[in-house]
Amino acid sequence: MSCNDFHITLTSLKLKRVLAHWHEAHGSQLMPTWQDIRPAKVKTELAIMWSYRYDAVQDEFFGGLAGDAIQRLIGGPIKDSRFRQVHDTDDSHFFARAKQVLLTPAIFVGQGLLFKHQERQYFGERIILPFLGSNGREGGILGATDCKFAFLYDSGHESTGEVEQWQDL
Repeated sequence: MSCNDFHITLTSLKLKRVLAHWHEAHGSQLMPTWQDIRPAKVKTELAIMWSYRYDAVQDEFFGGLAGDAIQRLIGGPIKDSRFRQVHDTDDSHFFARAKQVLLTPAIFVGQGLLFKHQERQYFGERIILPFLGSNGREGGILGATDCKFAFLYDSGHESTGEVEQWQDL
């Protein structure tokens, strides 16, 4: 299956490059291992990339990679942080989405209003991709978020929601 065979639409060139590298990295496997990912091949996209490894025993994702732009968005590094501590604990939808990407496995693309943080709305696109652990079992997720922000307004129309696209592997 080539990148063009995926039934998803991306407008961000950065996200297209991340997807292309992920596809190249998995070769004939269903998905790549973390060791197959080569940062040098996506160095211009590293600032917007992030990853979490999955621990099935604890049913939790633990932080790994977080590029500079992602660290600015969330307020710092995520290395070894619990997913539900980094992200809004009231938003179980995001955790469920991450598990669905990994366990289905599937590719996720979100477009539109990605999230709200402090007094800003963040619009753009994000992609979430699964990867295998070195043991051949679920390893985690690799993501990239390409977004812009706008201030929230006290009154008037506020955009809500994220348009989701899914592609099972």
